[in-house]
Amino acid sequence: MNDENKSSVGSIIGTIIIIALIVLGGLYFWGKRVEEAQNAKKMASEATLPTVSAEDQAAANEAASIKSTSSLDDLDSIESDLNNTNTTNLSPELDVQAQ
Repeated sequence: MNDENKSSVGSIIGTIIIIALIVLGGLYFWGKRVEEAQNAKKMASEATLPTVSAEDQAAANEAASIKSTSSLDDLDSIESDLNNTNTTNLSPELDVQAQ
């Protein structure tokens, strides 16, 4: 009977150690996940606005100039708006050179 008690106590201690290792491993991975989430929030809050290329800036300027046309509907105002609108780069991907 004495041997039986020793083996059952040994198996209980082994089971407790295994459960403790599983719990500690879970806490470790949970802590890593929380730390990564905090780092992601920190990086997102410190992120700067992306730089705008010269081409995008030119397109924005052209769009702003198109929006700045007058709302008058007399012939002189329409002609003035038409003359002030830059249409050279309106659709460069559709331009086909004659061969």
